[in-house]
Amino acid sequence: MNRGVALAVFASYFAIIAVLLGTLLKILLRQYVLQKDSPKRKRAAMFTLLAIGSFIHTWYYMFRFMEWSFKDYESKLEDINGAFLDRLSHWLINTALFEQAWYTVCSEPIKWWFSEQLCSYTVGAWTIFIFVEAKRHKIRYAWTYMLLGQLVAISVASNLFYIAVSLSTPRPIKSRAASPVLWLSILLSLLAVSYTPFTNERTFLPNLLVMHTLAAIPLLLGRYIDISRFRLSFSSLYLLVFIITASIHTWSTLVLYQYLDEPIVGALWRTLHSHPAQSSIGWDIIWTSASFVVWAMTFKATNPVPLLVTAFTSVGPMASALAFLGDGNEGRIQVSSKAA
Repeated sequence: MNRGVALAVFASYFAIIAVLLGTLLKILLRQYVLQKDSPKRKRAAMFTLLAIGSFIHTWYYMFRFMEWSFKDYESKLEDINGAFLDRLSHWLINTALFEQAWYTVCSEPIKWWFSEQLCSYTVGAWTIFIFVEAKRHKIRYAWTYMLLGQLVAISVASNLFYIAVSLSTPRPIKSRAASPVLWLSILLSLLAVSYTPFTNERTFLPNLLVMHTLAAIPLLLGRYIDISRFRLSFSSLYLLVFIITASIHTWSTLVLYQYLDEPIVGALWRTLHSHPAQSSIGWDIIWTSASFVVWAMTFKATNPVPLLVTAFTSVGPMASALAFLGDGNEGRIQVSSKAA
């Protein structure tokens, strides 16, 4: 890879983010202007503030990570003379940023304890939520929210999707069961999540790519591939997702307790700020969990006890549990019917 290609790839990453954000913000702004319902506007404004806050916070650490990676790379070189663009291109050519960041946040049990929560929620409950609510609320370009979440932050994308749902009016949907395109992609993605701690240098990146790719398939192809056979009710799917994500989180928590020789709260706080990449994904799950709790409380989906449990456990299993207990038979988290 030459200098021009390396810099072009790096620039295209930010260009894709800008296009995705610009497209979604243009649609959401148009909906906001046309919306005359004051409560809907207030809810949208609240999630806008959450989206801005999570974006600034997580991307502060993302830029810190890039700065750290660049300095770390040059610290291993004997000669670092040359123009900045030349040095930048050499860094990009010889550093797998995506893999480096993810390996950092998955390399130890305490780091994986943060990461598995975000992964489980993203490929599980959140994928179902986007799939169903995009149909119910006629939300365009649903797949862009998943892609934006993977490129930017899940907390940012989830708040933008909450805005889209808040500004829309729900309608009845015909199907109350999930096609194999949806449930099989989700279950295989969760399998990839559970396998991550057991990967090695050869299998880590392929497993990570499988996890990310499968999460987007239902949103990209679900409307075009509607298989009538082997459907699974949404309540059963939410229950399966809860069992799997709860098992993953329980296992990682037990491993964490065996791994630590210090108080867990202090260890988690220290780890959260141990590395810029860790801080970015750690605060992403915190913002994602907080936004989910605000979403559920705003629409009065459930009593506050499960929401408090969410705040102190993991949004991954709790989101699917609340959906199953709320109104899983119609494939929706109960708050959706109250959005109007």
